[in-house]
Amino acid sequence: MNLAVKQNRLSREEVVDQMNDLAGRCGVSLVSNGSLKIETFEKWINPNDLSRQMPMRALPVFCAVVRDYSALDALAHPLGAKVVGPKERNLLKWARAYFSARDARKEMRKIEGDL
Repeated sequence: MNLAVKQNRLSREEVVDQMNDLAGRCGVSLVSNGSLKIETFEKWINPNDLSRQMPMRALPVFCAVVRDYSALDALAHPLGAKVVGPKERNLLKWARAYFSARDARKEMRKIEGDL
């Protein structure tokens, strides 16, 4: 997560602000008392202190803000699953449409042969 923040165009303060904004719009409580502060966020993403981890309810909000789903993907990996982002989702939609069209063409050829 620390790397995702470093590679993002937003400052850490902007990430926190956007997380608070998105969480508020989605009805998610990031922390038990008020809004997320930069100090708490820094503790969550500190790779040298694993005793303070981001709560699960905050993780999707974080991933959405930094547009990096690798933290969620790490959770899905042991299940044999993979988290896909918007690009991969569009590729899957394209593949489904392609194979649906291919199957429809095959069915059309079969019907033509019966005519």
